[in-house]
Amino acid sequence: MKWGKEEYVVAVEAGTTTVDFKSQVAKLTQVPVDRQKYLGFAGGMLKDTDDFMGKVAKLKAGAKITLIGTAEGAELKAPTEKTVFEEDLTAEEKAKILKEKKAEILPAGIDNLGNTCYMNACLQCMNHIPEIRQAMVTYSAPSTGDADAALTTQLKSVTQMLTSTTGSIKPIAFWMALRQRFPRFAEMQNGRPMQQDADECLRGLLTVLSGSLRGAGEGGSKIDELFGFRMKSTLKNLECDEEPAQSSTEENQRVLMCHLGTQNEPVSLIHQGVALSMKEHIEKQSPTLGRNAQYQKSSAMDSMPPYLVVQFARFGYQGANEWAGTTASKVKLTRKCAFSKQFDVLDCASDELKKVLNVGRLKKKEKDDAEMERIRQERLGKKSDSKSGGDAKPAEAASAARPNDDVEMPAATASSGGDGDVEMTPGEGQQDYDTGYYELVAIVSHKGRTADGGHYVGWTKHKTADGKELKEDQWILFDDDEVSFVNWNDMVGLGTDLQGGKADTQIAYISIYKKVTVKA
Repeated sequence: MKWGKEEYVVAVEAGTTTVDFKSQVAKLTQVPVDRQKYLGFAGGMLKDTDDFMGKVAKLKAGAKITLIGTAEGAELKAPTEKTVFEEDLTAEEKAKILKEKKAEILPAGIDNLGNTCYMNACLQCMNHIPEIRQAMVTYSAPSTGDADAALTTQLKSVTQMLTSTTGSIKPIAFWMALRQRFPRFAEMQNGRPMQQDADECLRGLLTVLSGSLRGAGEGGSKIDELFGFRMKSTLKNLECDEEPAQSSTEENQRVLMCHLGTQNEPVSLIHQGVALSMKEHIEKQSPTLGRNAQYQKSSAMDSMPPYLVVQFARFGYQGANEWAGTTASKVKLTRKCAFSKQFDVLDCASDELKKVLNVGRLKKKEKDDAEMERIRQERLGKKSDSKSGGDAKPAEAASAARPNDDVEMPAATASSGGDGDVEMTPGEGQQDYDTGYYELVAIVSHKGRTADGGHYVGWTKHKTADGKELKEDQWILFDDDEVSFVNWNDMVGLGTDLQGGKADTQIAYISIYKKVTVKA
């Protein structure tokens, strides 16, 4: 007899009835008599009234009968929890489940409320900065709040929504608070909200948050701690060499400009554009000449913010032309300005800051060299182990060859702001050193020919390539409510090149970089 995957030999004596046989089987299998059904006997199902021995006599030698039935205690039970189908889950419930399973999920998008793509792109890039997200979580509005407090409160709500759902959100209350604080964003055209400038939106939000989010120091600002940096400037009279140069320090700069040059002298690289923006000609009263004169203002960064915002000067004004019949308008420069995933600001730094950065760069190089040597020794150890039949210990060989993490250095400047010289003694402990390198983490791009039209999207870095499972850096594209993964090479490829050169594709307008430091 066969029952499921089991087989049994059942011995029956002459005169055995069907009921006796079923009772015997019940003892072997724990299948109750009333649940037993048999296949293989002549005449169909075995009934209690059948002549059992007559049925057995008709079986051929070697034949098997099959028992169908569930053993006592193995019955199907009703589920203790109600089954919930995926389509019945809310976006928040789905996000919670996926988070618990640590599944790879796309973040939430933001619905376009009517030409609000500029706002959506800025919100997604700001939400990508963990320090801002954390500051929003702990923010508490004052009892006598103003328009800034109302906007910050709504931004806190947006942050909470973006981190608690996998669907798209509708930040209507935030949009209303933004338009109340900045009436420009409430402008209408043909009955619809006008397209606005993403740079103006980002600068406005940073201005509001600089007063709302408190920093670590007394009366400090969290925004200035994250984005603020000093610029040292020198004014040189171009018409009078005898007049001494005037130096000054400008505080709380939050955006670094990248000019694109002129049609005759275009800029093709980001560091060229930034350097160009740090030199300008101005006219002012000369105390030496007693009249207005032409001055050259030369600026340089004098501190390194944790996050550096670089704006490409893509938009400018074109005057009216009566002969051509055109009116004054805001035009877009689409020429290509190449940038990479890393931005080196050493050439933009003041002389004092360069000394600090050179110390950090030397520390970084020595640590990188030490890591490369460790990997080389580890590989040599594995080869030696293979040739010697497994006697060698590559891990011990690599450890013995690994240099100490604290690289001995002569006393050097370690101030991150360039205000003074701090003498470091080797072996006093580890600290973070600025290197002048920044890593690209977010981009706001614009597609179209004018600032008053077109479309904005946001891009944020998701994963860094490891050369194994991930061959390219992976980013996330936020196109309003549509969110997707994209590879870096596709962002600067033939179809879409965020570096520019094409008028009708997305071109980088605002880039956000994160500071690279070395611990030594």
